Amino acid sequence: MNANSYIIGIDLGGTNMRVAAVSSAGEILCAERLKTGASEGYEAVIKRIASAVLSVSGQMPAKPSAVGLAVPGAIDFAKGVVTCSPNFPDWSDVPVARDVSNLLGLPVVIENDANAAAVGEGWSGSAKGVGSFVMITLGTGVGGGVVLDGRVWRGSSGMAGEIGHIPVRDGGRICGCGKLGCLEAYASANAVARTARERIGEEKARQLLGLANGVPEKIDSNLMAQNAGMGDPFCVEIFDQAGRDIGKVMATLALTLDISHFVIGGGMAEALPFLLGSMRRAALDHAYTLNEGKLEIVKATLGDDAGIIGAAWMGIASARPFQS
Repeated sequence: MNANSYIIGIDLGGTNMRVAAVSSAGEILCAERLKTGASEGYEAVIKRIASAVLSVSGQMPAKPSAVGLAVPGAIDFAKGVVTCSPNFPDWSDVPVARDVSNLLGLPVVIENDANAAAVGEGWSGSAKGVGSFVMITLGTGVGGGVVLDGRVWRGSSGMAGEIGHIPVRDGGRICGCGKLGCLEAYASANAVARTARERIGEEKARQLLGLANGVPEKIDSNLMAQNAGMGDPFCVEIFDQAGRDIGKVMATLALTLDISHFVIGGGMAEALPFLLGSMRRAALDHAYTLNEGKLEIVKATLGDDAGIIGAAWMGIASARPFQS
């Protein structure tokens, strides 16, 4: 790419999509946000994607060189096919890359959204210059992207990085995936709020309940982080336990992949100060290959832009390392 060219990056969610023109340096030049319209079916979503690309590119002085599209779910990267997606239940082995490309007359590359976020952080975010790292996204669920030697590791079926479904409790809570004791069931934003609500009858939960105006249903991870910041031991304790669970998973990844650099993103990344201590202790306690100097845990810096920037990178060169 020359310095004046750009790529379209798209972060496709079940409710909204973000479409942006991204420079060859990873800078968002202009962007639009619109409803995905998932309930209208596959064809309608594909047409809406193409229309949004034309709208954004119409604000630029030239056509984009390519389109990168981040999609939640299982991706056959080589074929440009979404094999299944929890956000789009009717999508089964759909050739998204081909269909969008046919409408636009442009090369289109698709990638799993968690992988795209990891790529974004590796390209121009908090993992820039780091060859191998794992990004853990703490939001409604717990997602992840694995980067080894500057390349996304997708696994044999495109499902590598399902960090949220590593078990941390024997016979624990049922997870959305149908299994028991997954990390997502204890350390996602939804999970820590659930833990607080389950314990709301305890005396030490009074301060949090007061912040929620006496309505347990109003308790979420943001309110808990606010309360923890005011020194509330109840919320600090719940985040501490979630941090331990995440740290155990970090240890597993460190022992399996020789990873020592972790990037924490997602909506609950704002609670990292209350997770970090127990996260580090658990990782160091459970992985003999790690030590204080080697283990790096950092907050993602690109926020909601990580996926769209990572998708744009995939549009530049799907097999090129970030650091080349």
